[in-house]
Amino acid sequence: MSKENIGALGGDDWTPSDTALIGRPTRGFQVAVEGDVELGYADGSTQVWPACAAGVLHAHTGFIRVLANGTTATGIVLAY
Repeated sequence: MSKENIGALGGDDWTPSDTALIGRPTRGFQVAVEGDVELGYADGSTQVWPACAAGVLHAHTGFIRVLANGTTATGIVLAY
């Protein structure tokens, strides 16, 4: 079995912040309580992903921040 088929190899609890950088590449995120998640990217762009369902691995790569301003979901876990 290829490791590329595995959803995540580990994770960390994460508190949204408009300044804190994520220190390693991610495979996505999961939330404990449904809501919007605003992600920041290396090129300076941001995107609010609305109504992220709880308990689901949301596959996103390339983000360097989970921003506090547009995030309403709670219990965020980053997947590596």
